[in-house]
Amino acid sequence: MTTTSGLGIVTGASSGIGAEIARQLAARGQPVLAIGRRAYRLEELSARASAAGHAPIHPLELDITSEGAALRVRDRARELGGAAWLVNNAGTTRFGPFLDGDPAAQAMLVRLNCESVVALCAAVVPDLVARGGGRVLNVASLAAFQPTPGHAVYGATKAFVLSLSESLAVELDGTGVTVTALCPGPVTTEIFDAGAPGVPRRKMPFELTAEDCAAYGIAAADRGDVVAVPTTLSKATAQLSRFLPRAAIRRLSSRIGLSVLGYGAPPPRGARG
Repeated sequence: MTTTSGLGIVTGASSGIGAEIARQLAARGQPVLAIGRRAYRLEELSARASAAGHAPIHPLELDITSEGAALRVRDRARELGGAAWLVNNAGTTRFGPFLDGDPAAQAMLVRLNCESVVALCAAVVPDLVARGGGRVLNVASLAAFQPTPGHAVYGATKAFVLSLSESLAVELDGTGVTVTALCPGPVTTEIFDAGAPGVPRRKMPFELTAEDCAAYGIAAADRGDVVAVPTTLSKATAQLSRFLPRAAIRRLSSRIGLSVLGYGAPPPRGARG
């Protein structure tokens, strides 16, 4: 069932998948609270929605890892009439060997990719339950299904998001609130530049555009799908973990490494985007 009434909260809305989700929700008539750290990007997104005659996009410049950020989001959503959707999209990655990484940056990755998802769900989902229904769309990754040597912490955080989403989906059964984990393979976004600045990368033939990925995720959430994996190849990759021994999965992941993302060799240290 399509849910367009009520506000859509979208984190990481200043670029990539988040910006596209915000745009597409507004295009179908749903007001959006767009959250990100780059205010000018959010203002541009809002202006384009207004010029197109879409539902309003309300910018909120905010680092969602900051103290009290989740409650600020909840309170702002209440001021705007109450949330019907929560899209946890904000995230980053770090490419390169774990031992070469910056420990502080790795910890920040966990705070952004995991802790902020928990905090926002804890703050907003009770409001969705109280209104009798809603959608939670958590952007995970195909990396959630297997080890990811070369970006180990990123893969682990996305496995966390997938597991949390599946558990919440069961716990919320019967409340009218659905939880969907969107698990795409490579998507053309700025995350690659942030994770490995200056490292050459070729676009993969099965890589999704942010627009197509956002549309797939929204449709999956509308249907109430719990796990949503775009493209046939990505679906087949996700299923490997069901049929192959874990030792085989580890060997395969190590051998393929970052080449599935378009890198010829493991890149050096990344940076937060």
